Amino acid sequence: MDSFILEQIVNGIITGSMYALVAAGMTMIFGVLRAINFAHGEYYMLGTFAAWWVMSHLTSEYSLAIIGGVAIVSVIAVVIGRAVMQRLVGQPFQAGVLATLGLSLILQNVVILAFGGGYKVFSGGWIEPIELGDFGMSQQRVILVGVTVVVFVALEWMVRSTRLGRSIRAVSQNIECCQVNGIDVEQVVRKTFLIGVAIAALSGILTGPINVSIYGGMGESITLKTFAVIVMGGMGNVRGTLIAGLLLGVVESLVAGFIGLQYRDSVGFIALLLMLMLRPHGLFSSKARF
Repeated sequence: MDSFILEQIVNGIITGSMYALVAAGMTMIFGVLRAINFAHGEYYMLGTFAAWWVMSHLTSEYSLAIIGGVAIVSVIAVVIGRAVMQRLVGQPFQAGVLATLGLSLILQNVVILAFGGGYKVFSGGWIEPIELGDFGMSQQRVILVGVTVVVFVALEWMVRSTRLGRSIRAVSQNIECCQVNGIDVEQVVRKTFLIGVAIAALSGILTGPINVSIYGGMGESITLKTFAVIVMGGMGNVRGTLIAGLLLGVVESLVAGFIGLQYRDSVGFIALLLMLMLRPHGLFSSKARF
């Protein structure tokens, strides 16, 4: 029983790492725009499909597919950032919701039209097994957790020690004051959006070999779960997002192991409802943003 519980916790940390990676970008975008990016899961999906396309048509080398996939999605992010996201600066909250929901539908249907609505097999990745105590897992799962730690350390350093990071923190606190003091808010929004989308795409590429099957609608559930994560962690709180993502992954894994796999997806929505009713600012105060 002890080994079973430990295995579920480890599996939950792996799943939670994926949630945290995707949610990191979403919470950063919320910090500068005060808008929920309901298309964020689609960038996770785009990253997976971009890497799958690179491996199917250009090279079978997975490491190159990671670079190519992130690059392709980053180009898409630059276009969307200029065409849509920067225009949401100072707009009502409802405008961001409608714009990103529309983007979600467009991106999802473009992928379905381009590659079909059926499931695709994501072959490749670092799938060689390694032994951790009494059970084994693929290298891909360990790498996913390691990358998550590195990304969050890098984000923490960036927002604390770089000019862009200080600009992000300033914009997240007071957009009007930043505009008065000559900070190019739209440029900060574009760069933040690009970073967030690139991280989501990276998460999709790293989990592709774990999920094996990919399809055009896979971003919807990711968006909903990452929304639950950023509410739990505190809207705009990057550090809280990491802890909330890991916590959600572990609880989901334990529920799947002890109650039933069919109840796993309900955990995020139950957590979301409880947080909105009992602690709407999340597990961490909104004052701790960035």
